[in-house]
Amino acid sequence: MPHNTPSRSSRSRFAILVLVVLALGLSVAACSSSSKPESAGSGSADITIKDFEFTSTKAVQAGATVTVHNDGPSEHTVTADGDGGFDVTVPAGEDATFTAPDTAGAYKFHCSIHPQMKATLTVE
Repeated sequence: MPHNTPSRSSRSRFAILVLVVLALGLSVAACSSSSKPESAGSGSADITIKDFEFTSTKAVQAGATVTVHNDGPSEHTVTADGDGGFDVTVPAGEDATFTAPDTAGAYKFHCSIHPQMKATLTVE
């Protein structure tokens, strides 16, 4: 009775096919994971509050949603000076968002709870 065993070349082609499929799968996974937006907790905050200071303020697009991350143990606010049009409370250890002004410019802001905390939001 004949024994049906795949030839060596058939096994090689199968192994190559498996490697190609795995490589394509890894490429797709890498592309899809790198295209996901970061959460505020992972470092994408536009404004960061730490040690009673606004430690990070990235430029934002006009009308964009601005994310504020409070890395401290106290509640703070991000309150525009004058008529900047934004005022948000950020609980201790949490994030909050507000809408950036629609016009490009430099908008000074402060914490209304701790008035010594001041910074500038740049809107492009």
